[in-house]
Amino acid sequence: MAEMPTLVVLHVSPWSERVKWALDHHGIAYRLVQHAPFLGERRLRRIVGRRDAPVTVPVLVDGERVLSESWDIATHADRVGTGASLIPADREPEIREWVALADATSSAGRALVVSALLRSPAALDESVPPPAPTWIRPLFRPFTRFGTRWFARKYGLDVDDTTAAEAKVRAGLDRLRDGLGGKDHLLGDFSYADVAMATVLQAIRPVADEYLPLGPATRETWTKPQLATDYEDLLRWRDALYARHRPRRVRS
Repeated sequence: MAEMPTLVVLHVSPWSERVKWALDHHGIAYRLVQHAPFLGERRLRRIVGRRDAPVTVPVLVDGERVLSESWDIATHADRVGTGASLIPADREPEIREWVALADATSSAGRALVVSALLRSPAALDESVPPPAPTWIRPLFRPFTRFGTRWFARKYGLDVDDTTAAEAKVRAGLDRLRDGLGGKDHLLGDFSYADVAMATVLQAIRPVADEYLPLGPATRETWTKPQLATDYEDLLRWRDALYARHRPRRVRS
């Protein structure tokens, strides 16, 4: 019997949520491994097989195949899984465009989130891996703050002035609003374009704990009240999309 694929993710990452959604949509069972930024970097390099080049999650290990780009994981799921295609060949160029927009917008959203995280001692405490008891987590704050700033440097994030990042997020969400034009889906039928753009909204207001459990301070850190107010229509669209199309994870 073939070994179950392993998916390495960062729990709160929009890119990780995209590929989990794609794998779950196609009924592909997998073993989930949570990546810890900074602490897990060496392990991640071993998994991907790169000693010097930058490595990021998500990563899917399926037999001898190691996929370290979310697009590659999604297309792999489309090829080997069951259910309706999320990336139909005749719509692939359009879907790629929406995914590129999702990448750029989520990268800007990441700057907003990391900046807020650095200002929230409680959220830093929640980022300590679960084996650490609650009472001891405040003692790790200097280390978690260091690791968070290391993460910001890795991705070239300006966490001191997020004006440009917010403008990029707004531009991406405006394009999503125009693309939807009041429709349920960007391209007629449900596709990976919807998945990618729905996960962008994680950095505005996270989806419900039913789909992505978060600690209260972490959820507050990821929530941007003014952006959430300005794009409430898109958040309603995202929540309806989850309710209709987000399957539960396939377990062994």
